[in-house]
Amino acid sequence: MTFTAFEGITLTQQKALAICPKVGALLSMGGTVYIFLKIFASNRLNRPNRPEVVYNRLLLGLTIGDFAYALVAFLSTWPVPKDTIYRDYIWGEAGNQTTCDIQGFFSLWASLMAIVYMSSLSLYFLLIIRYKWALERLQKIEPYMHGLAWIFASTASVICVSKDLTNPFIVGCGVQSYPLKCNSSKGVPCIRGENAVIYQWILVITPTVVGLIFVSACMIMMYATVRTRQSAAARFRRDGDTSETVDEQISEDFRRAWQFTGVYIFLSMPPLIAIFTFAISGKESFIIAMLRAIIAPMQGFFNAIVFSRDVEGELIRSIWDASYRTRARTPAAQRRETSQLSSSNLARNQSISQKNTSASENKNIGNSFVNVSE
Repeated sequence: MTFTAFEGITLTQQKALAICPKVGALLSMGGTVYIFLKIFASNRLNRPNRPEVVYNRLLLGLTIGDFAYALVAFLSTWPVPKDTIYRDYIWGEAGNQTTCDIQGFFSLWASLMAIVYMSSLSLYFLLIIRYKWALERLQKIEPYMHGLAWIFASTASVICVSKDLTNPFIVGCGVQSYPLKCNSSKGVPCIRGENAVIYQWILVITPTVVGLIFVSACMIMMYATVRTRQSAAARFRRDGDTSETVDEQISEDFRRAWQFTGVYIFLSMPPLIAIFTFAISGKESFIIAMLRAIIAPMQGFFNAIVFSRDVEGELIRSIWDASYRTRARTPAAQRRETSQLSSSNLARNQSISQKNTSASENKNIGNSFVNVSE
């Protein structure tokens, strides 16, 4: 049976699509294991009154999702049933419908976990940099972040499996109709996954797009905060003022915080592009499918690179300290500080003047006594 969606994909390309994800997935699993070991070995999850404890727990949740997605990507086409109508277009399939359902479940589950936890991390950075939230306030909302990630991801994945929406594709199993586009193709009835397109939009595309918008908005607001503080510090900088050092520290911390979201945005684009191009053209592009297969599983690897630059938590502590050192560095506060500094200098000058006057008087008195004696 011929499928126009897969026309032109050669046997060599099929092998490449099946093998290449395993390389990136192995790198990602190695990165997630590194993060796990560093977090647990240094007991970073149980540090009371330390601002990085919330960050570490959110990062751990994100890493769990990254590991699950990397494992699913490493399996690649192995869980795909051997007797599908796509057997001429998929290389390496060795599973059945049960293994396909398992792969599809964890593929969606891990993707949604990454979306929610990355959004939570972005919100966390925003709250401590822009709004200077105290640790107690962050700990109050932290359970809701974890709960949303686990409940939403698990519920959506169970729904997809229960409605037979997890079906084979050329790079593995996921939320698809079977055959592809059977809902919209005339004369092609759906064997499994009827209305899969609707669920794709609700449970895959919409959460991904909303997550990208939310993460980007958080980073833009943080950037605006950093720029505002730098401008205020430049206008009201005085001798002995450390605002320049503080603002440089905040700028550096912001650049490092951006790396996490930059990785997420970069790795989220190939799957979205693949979905939209397939929906528009009705064909699977080998180049886009290859980019998706290579790039999408590597979030754990890139996160480990970012995390390795902050093994002992310097990033979060420096953001925390710098944010609170600049808590009062608004223009009004700068004017108050300048006024206080001027008053202090005036009082110090008056004190010095009084001491000099007193010393001069004492010297004159001494000279008078000498003259009298003579």
